[in-house]
Amino acid sequence: MELAHIVQFHKSNGQKILPIFFHVEPSQVRHQTGSFEEAFQEYEKNFEPHIIENWREALRVVGELKGEVIDETTDQAKLVELIVQRALGELVSKTHLTECKYSIGMESRVNHLLDLLNVGSDNVQFVGICGFGGIGKTTLAKAVYNHILSSFDKHSFLSDVREQATQWMGLVSLQKRLLKDILKADIDIADYHSGKKFIQEKLCKKNVLVVLDDVDKREQIDALAGELNWFGPGSRVIITTRDEHFLNMANVDKDKIYKPQELDRKQSLQLFSLHAFSMDQPPKDYMQLSQDLACYSGGVPLTLEVLGSYLSGISCKEVWESTLQKLKEIPNEDVQRRLRISYDSLEDYCQKAIFLDAACFFIGWEEETVISFWEACGYYPKSAIDRLIKRFLLKFEENDNGEYYLKMHDQIRDMGRKIVLEESHMEPGKRSRLWSHDEVLEVLEGHKGTDMIKGIILPFDLSRVSLDSKHFEMMPNLRFLDISSANFMGKFLCLPSALRWLRWMGCPWGILPTNFYHDRLVYLDLSRSLVKQAWNNRPQDENERFQNLKVLDLSECRYLFKSPDFSWFPYLEQLDLGNCDSLDKLDESIGQLSWLKNLILKNCRQIKELPMSIGDLKSLVELQLSASGIKKLPDHVGLLEKLEVLDAKDCHQLV
Repeated sequence: MELAHIVQFHKSNGQKILPIFFHVEPSQVRHQTGSFEEAFQEYEKNFEPHIIENWREALRVVGELKGEVIDETTDQAKLVELIVQRALGELVSKTHLTECKYSIGMESRVNHLLDLLNVGSDNVQFVGICGFGGIGKTTLAKAVYNHILSSFDKHSFLSDVREQATQWMGLVSLQKRLLKDILKADIDIADYHSGKKFIQEKLCKKNVLVVLDDVDKREQIDALAGELNWFGPGSRVIITTRDEHFLNMANVDKDKIYKPQELDRKQSLQLFSLHAFSMDQPPKDYMQLSQDLACYSGGVPLTLEVLGSYLSGISCKEVWESTLQKLKEIPNEDVQRRLRISYDSLEDYCQKAIFLDAACFFIGWEEETVISFWEACGYYPKSAIDRLIKRFLLKFEENDNGEYYLKMHDQIRDMGRKIVLEESHMEPGKRSRLWSHDEVLEVLEGHKGTDMIKGIILPFDLSRVSLDSKHFEMMPNLRFLDISSANFMGKFLCLPSALRWLRWMGCPWGILPTNFYHDRLVYLDLSRSLVKQAWNNRPQDENERFQNLKVLDLSECRYLFKSPDFSWFPYLEQLDLGNCDSLDKLDESIGQLSWLKNLILKNCRQIKELPMSIGDLKSLVELQLSASGIKKLPDHVGLLEKLEVLDAKDCHQLV
């Protein structure tokens, strides 16, 4: 019976089975012969046929798997060691990070860093990797992390610390990530200071490997790895940064700082050729051009990767020669201008717009969210993104939950932002995208907006400012707006008609007005708001509702006590009501959401039951009920033909 359960998880979740055949041949297990045959003769007298067949199938599956056979000749001590190593290998393989496609020059770098780390000694050590953007700091850190993580009890790789720290509750989120990686549990942290104390208390006796990637402020190190005594004996902390000053401030010994050097000519040519031709050396008729291009790339891995990928598949030598000429005109130290060659050659407006949006706003965002936004803008994102990925201008990386998030090398991000800054050096109101603290204030407070502006994000550290629709009257082409640090007064429907995406986290309004709608909006985030009531009455006019809204995020609206009337959102695909503590039921109108794919009700402890109309959600793929107050699922849940995920863990009242 236990074996049948094991095989069930093997089939449904892909979990590994490592069988040990103890004084029995695998063929006897597969075919249930010998002692198995005798046992089944007895079982068949006492159990139903379908149960017996389930057990036989489980034995057939396990008998086919590769395992270890033990008999009287086996050295069991050695076999135990072999099995432990195999199990460890299976576990470690799931935690390995994705490394770069071509590891040219990496072996010597890894060996040098391993010498500095001296893994195995009991003292706690901080080691730094320092160098300019594009030289390969993160790539090296990933390679070393993969190489040594099996030597530690626990491990965590915190990527893009600089970028993540600028987000909402950034340092606290990073502290939570670190603790979750180490403790395998979600920890509730109130603020930065309590997070520091929690890390020190929980990790001070643990043997851990921690990587802090791309640090650019002392407070980031203070929040995540303040002192050596925060970690147990033998622990190692690797910090990557562009500025050696931060390593000195973190008291990293000078002899524990590694500075990767540029690739030599031979390595540069090989890496360029692999990206341009998928082979170690260029064809003879491209050899000289390739050597020159590799030379003028300055031995910087990122530049070689981007240029090689750009020229891949281009057989016109005039394009190669033109690219080389541009490189010759750019100073050796200006990596960003070299990378821009790949941006300038993008084929159309859609590819360039998506790249600039990603660089200015969307790093770290979920793939589905940004694609739905770009689709609403008419950018045909799937083909454009494919082109950008092939040029190494952006990528999507998978997290532990199987979700994909947009990533971009910091040098490429900075190159994209510089392109936007060059649209107008002196007048930010004439740029397409605004994200800088001072420039956002200058434009909004001075009413200096223009039809050039397509996106604005107010920094989270901005003191709360007061805005109304008049601030945006001169921005008819505004597509993206984040006003989470603002009070907004005025008519919501008077926001620019081009608006596709709006985030207003922490909205201070208790009751949303009846005219709170926008017919072209695709994504609306009102999470963590003070909203108590919203869209409670049916819309009087079908044209005066959200005609294009696909994502509505009301998570952590802890005062929301009454469910919206969902007829306001006829095309909604994702609804997040997670952690709405006061919400006690959903309106029956939820059954009208025929396009809804994801319904999130986790931690809604006051919701005891779901409406019967839940069975009308014919497109629903995921229903999240974890830690909610649900007592019983309605029979109509069985009508959800497309449902793939039903998460009801920690629903203690569910019967």
